[in-house]
Amino acid sequence: MPRRVAWLLLAALAAAPGTLRGEEEKPAADPRLRQALVRSLLFPGLGQLHEKQFLKAALFASAEIACLALAVVHSGRGDDAYWNYRQAASAGDAVRWRAETERCDRRRNRAVLAAAGVWVLNMADILVFAKRKYGRQRSLALYPFYDHASHAYGAGITCRF
Repeated sequence: MPRRVAWLLLAALAAAPGTLRGEEEKPAADPRLRQALVRSLLFPGLGQLHEKQFLKAALFASAEIACLALAVVHSGRGDDAYWNYRQAASAGDAVRWRAETERCDRRRNRAVLAAAGVWVLNMADILVFAKRKYGRQRSLALYPFYDHASHAYGAGITCRF
């Protein structure tokens, strides 16, 4: 849990205006682009809603809400199964409730992973849309590379706004 808080704090600082970070304030090229990106970072679909892409906004938001709701439901069921496992009177009941707990935990983890996938697709969509709408200067670029010193392959990402 402390890692999540740290990541949220880091994201908030990255999205904060330059004056809060001690930088000089520069006029933004297009504030609508930054607003759409920040809103998409907060919750899937908000950036699309800001850019008046209502169908995409509804799809991303409903998919994210469904995934998070499934995660909460399976987490609760897993907690109930774990409580029953702890209270089991026989070894057979304990084995059955433990298997149920693990099954609910796997489903919860898949739902959380799906929610993260929806968020990634949301960000990719808003970045591709931004590239088309606001020009090639503001874009997302992926590139492979080879490091001769360590004989290693890798991939890089460049995001310009």
